Amino acid sequence: VDVLLCCGDFEAIRTPTDLACKACPEKYRAMGNFPDYYSGKKRAPVLTIFIGGNHEASNYMNDLFFGGWAAPNMYYLGRSGVVTVHGLRIAGMSGIYKKYNYHRGHFED
Repeated sequence: VDVLLCCGDFEAIRTPTDLACKACPEKYRAMGNFPDYYSGKKRAPVLTIFIGGNHEASNYMNDLFFGGWAAPNMYYLGRSGVVTVHGLRIAGMSGIYKKYNYHRGHFED
């Protein structure tokens, strides 16, 4: 395995502040083990490329709006992005489809 693709709800939650920014009911909020990867205590065994889903820490994903390394060996494609790995072009778009919001557009602050 050369690369692992995660297609949403990666949940890169580093801190309790990130957890508070996670869009989900309170009963589903949990820290998980991402802080160990973020700090470098653990390292993903293969390159992991991910997009954001609808249950992410929006504050951290907005910090990496255009993509970037979320942790060692873990790359976030940003709101939309393209990378090439071993000659294979990988593209992704974060988010979910909501019919009632689809035509509203996205406006940056």
